Formats: sequence, structure tokens, C-alpha cells
Amino acid sequence: MTVTEDLLPFRDPGFRADPYPYYARLREEHPVYRHPLGLYVVSRYEDVARLIRNPTLSVQRLDFGVADPLHHTMLGKDAPDHTRLRRITNRWFTPKAVEEWSKVMRASVEAVLDEVEQGDGTLDVADGLALKCTFDSICHIFGIEPSDMLAVQRKTYEIGLSLGPGGDDQEARGSAEALEWFAGHIRGLLADKRAHPGEGMIDAFIAAQDEGRMTEDEVIYTIFLFFAVGHLDVKHLINHGIWLMTQRPDLFAAYRDEPEARPGIINEILRIDTPESMVVRLTTQDIVIGDTTVPAGEVLALLIASANRDPAVFAEPDTFDHTRPAAAGQHLAFGSGMHGCAGQVLARAEADVVFSSLVNRFSGVESAGEPAYAHTEFLRTVTHLPVRFR
Repeated sequence: MTVTEDLLPFRDPGFRADPYPYYARLREEHPVYRHPLGLYVVSRYEDVARLIRNPTLSVQRLDFGVADPLHHTMLGKDAPDHTRLRRITNRWFTPKAVEEWSKVMRASVEAVLDEVEQGDGTLDVADGLALKCTFDSICHIFGIEPSDMLAVQRKTYEIGLSLGPGGDDQEARGSAEALEWFAGHIRGLLADKRAHPGEGMIDAFIAAQDEGRMTEDEVIYTIFLFFAVGHLDVKHLINHGIWLMTQRPDLFAAYRDEPEARPGIINEILRIDTPESMVVRLTTQDIVIGDTTVPAGEVLALLIASANRDPAVFAEPDTFDHTRPAAAGQHLAFGSGMHGCAGQVLARAEADVVFSSLVNRFSGVESAGEPAYAHTEFLRTVTHLPVRFR
């Protein structure tokens, strides 16, 4: 069936603000949709969950455009190079390591909340809590002092504009400039680290380079990758969770009074507004998806945010329900398979540190102004979230 209208108007402000009605139509009418840009968009949970684990799909052969340096990271490599880099980073996200990083995160959160209590109880949590504390944590893991936080956030977002399929030439130029800024920034960090060594992740990467297990470009852009995922997605998870608590006092109370419910609450926050909407893969052989045969050499956009609201898997998918049984379906917010998020255990732990600190200190949280957003077709981003703690 030929579709003449654009069912995913990536640059439309209405789509970016609320893509979920568009996803629902795709799942119902065109679960494998040939987008006018030339890629195949897959929207149903069953298909996305199967394909995201398919080892024949490639990221290494994808054209990343101006973001091509990301091919020096796990994000842009297939096995065996992906496996090699994953092994180097895995030891930083063991349960023991996450427990240690969580202590650092908690100290940062408590320091922010001390100031809130000493003030009038209001805070723009977008930068003042969610960004600051996750950024402090990733810098601690790196073994560096937190610096240039707002610049790192801005440049990361500018690079993200070119990772989705809806970017334009101006955004591509901005992304290229942001990547160049990051490369220079990280080279400075590396030079300082070589002069003043320590025991952080950056020190481990320098050792891996000296031993021939990582190239210089792999070191530079893997550090960038962890800068990005160390705050971008976790920040949205935290912001969205706090916003939900301003709308749902019962959710705040449940987090406080039912510790056993906390993992389910975090899962549901991730499911209902997934921080990264899609992952992209290249077919290396013909592949059958439902009634559609996709030839080799085609780009697939796997809509994990759509899969996470598929009513075939999640009953009443547009409703927040943290009591969903685990057997009802596993959300795909962190991806799955070989490219599943390496830091997802840390992300969950950081969110729990923030939410548990809030409910232990305060009796509730309410809106203190309108939130502001900078959503794209790829990223969900809260830029301002003023709240008042009671």
C-alpha cells in the first residue's frame, strides 16, 4: 500500500511535543513504514524487540554524517570491536562500582537539597538538580573535577540534533562544531591526566591506549559518549519523574511509603516517556518484518518509544501504572542485545538516589511555574522545571 502523506513529520512542533498519537497510527496502520526520507520505520513492540537483538543488523556500516566520529565508540561499532570496547568499560559499572558511584551522587543531591531547605524551597530542578548531580557523578567516575557543565550539556544537545533523521544543514553544522569543541576539550583533559594521573575511567582509557587496546580516537570519543549518556538520558529520567510527582501526589507517597514499588516506578517513568525515541540499524541481508521484505543495505529506524506504548504488550499504554506486572512486557528504553545501555544500572541507581532523597526530606513537591522543553524527533529534553518542595 502506497502512503502519500508523511506520517512522521519529524520537524513539526506538534509531532516533537507529542509524537505518541503518530506512533499509535503507525502501529495500527503501517507497522513497517517507508518514510519519505528513505528509511524503514518499525513501530510495534514485537518487531522492535526482535530486531534490536538481531546480530545481522549493523551500526558500523551506517552513515553517521557529521557525527561520523561516533564510529570510534561502542555506539558505532559491530562485533568484534564493540565487544573489545565493551570489555574495557564494563568494570566501571559492576554492582560494587555502582554502589560507590551512588554514594557520590547522594552527596551531591544532599548538598543541593541543603540549599533548597535553607532557601524558600523552590528550585529549577532541570539544571539545578538533575543536571548538576549527574554531571558531578560522571566527572567523579572519570576522575576529574566538574567543570564546563553548561557547555558540555549544550554541545551534547547540539550533537544530538544530527543523530535523528530530521536534522537540517544548519543543525549539521552545529553538530560538527560541537564535536570539534568536544575533541579539543577532551584532549585537554587527557593532557592534564597524563601530567596528573589518578585512578578514574579516563586513566584506565589512557592505559588501554598505551597498551594498544584502544586508539586515540576511541579514547577521545568514548569519553564524549560517557559525557553524553552520563547526563543526557538520566537527566530526563529524573526531570520527568519529578514532574510526574508534581502531577501525581500519590506517586510521591508511593515512592516514600512503598520501597518495594520503587523499581517499578522508575521503569514506568522510562517506559511512558522514553528519553531516546529510536535506534537506527542497517540491514546486511534481506529481512522479513511482518508482511514487508526489507532488502539488504536499507536503514531501519526502530521506534523504541512506540514499542514502549504498544497496547499489545502494555495494557492502557498511555496511562502511568507502576503496578504493571513485570511479565506484562519489558520496556526497551535502554535498548537490548549487544548495544543495550552499558550504564543502565547506574542510571536507575542515580534516579533512585534523587527520588528517595526527595521523599525522605519533604512531604511533597508541586509546580512553581511552567516547564519548558526542547524535544526533537530523537531526544526528549526538559530545559526548565521550576518546583517547590514542601
